[in-house]
Amino acid sequence: MRIREILATDSHKTIEIEIDTSKGTVRSSVPIGTSKGKYEVKYLPTQDAIFKFNQLKRHFTNDDFENQEDVDSLIRIIDKSEDLHELGGNLAIGISSAFLKAFAQEAGMEVYEYLLAKQKIKPVIPRPICNIIGGGKHAGRIDIQEFHFIPVHQRTFAESVMKIANAYRTEGKKLKKDDPTFTFAKNVEAAWTSNLTFEEILNLMAKVANENLLKMGLDFAASSLWDGNRYYVYRYANDMLNTHDQLDMIKELMRNYPVIYVEDPFHEDDFESFSVLSHEVTGRLICGDDLYTTNIKRLDVGKSYASTNAAIVKPNQVGTITDTIKFVEAAKHSKMITVMSHRSSDTEDTLISHLAVGLGCDYIKLGISGDRTAKINEMIRIEEKILSSSRLNLNSEIRIRR
Repeated sequence: MRIREILATDSHKTIEIEIDTSKGTVRSSVPIGTSKGKYEVKYLPTQDAIFKFNQLKRHFTNDDFENQEDVDSLIRIIDKSEDLHELGGNLAIGISSAFLKAFAQEAGMEVYEYLLAKQKIKPVIPRPICNIIGGGKHAGRIDIQEFHFIPVHQRTFAESVMKIANAYRTEGKKLKKDDPTFTFAKNVEAAWTSNLTFEEILNLMAKVANENLLKMGLDFAASSLWDGNRYYVYRYANDMLNTHDQLDMIKELMRNYPVIYVEDPFHEDDFESFSVLSHEVTGRLICGDDLYTTNIKRLDVGKSYASTNAAIVKPNQVGTITDTIKFVEAAKHSKMITVMSHRSSDTEDTLISHLAVGLGCDYIKLGISGDRTAKINEMIRIEEKILSSSRLNLNSEIRIRR
């Protein structure tokens, strides 16, 4: 078992854990969030994580582990803090996910197959949510962080993602025509960046979505807009909205555009406003990311308010695979839609593709270009293998759970 320092997709340093098994070698690298929720586990600087690993390595190499829960229990024994600030959330998820791959390899299975067997569920391929145009903390002169394309009906994942890829290329051509500053530049998630206004982008995307029989999604990342007191500050739009105005604006967007998915429309402590929006709109996904940070205790609070009908799943927010599985199970028990998600500063690791299928998630959220195609292409391979075994329950229509 070893650790190394590697580069993430935005050239920031991250770590990779490697384990030798009787059947080969597995590696797991750790993504980084650019826009982090304050309730995520805490990361250590890479050199500190390497030092900590070398101090504790014997605990993971001298013992025999029967299952994933044993590994993750040891992680929680070593670091009893909820936010894993002593061991480091990045080191924790690196170790945890590497062991998951090792268990699967020892069982002679791919990770998604191993998880499906453990979960005792039939495979269902999730639908993609793809980031097309980016703003906020990620790039561009737009206050909203992400603009998505989403298939409503899905025959196969491959067909859906090819349709979105075509729409993405079309969107680039339209941006080139309408934005004189556009040079096909991309942000850290390989989404287009533009100097058009919020409304101009919405209009362009709505047209392309309709032409390709797609719907739209928006990630407000509203905690980054919140001034900490009273207003959501739209710097590029030169506007300030109180919570009531923010609610009205989002509802108006849903009336005027084919928006079926809204992520983090309010700041990460405002369970009440999420709940109001969820109850005042129907047939749409209201999704919590910073609201939950893949933390089951925060999910319980959201459930008590009926804040959302969907939840983002990011394993590196919570630190272990076992905690990730428990979060997905709890969300599904509450009839929430689950959305497995990449991070803005990611790696070539395709683990989330396997987790999305292996845990039965409804959607997988990722980019549509650049380094993000590693995860897309892995999803296509997984789907092909499942289809060839004739065991796939096709996810053919949108399911909105309240």
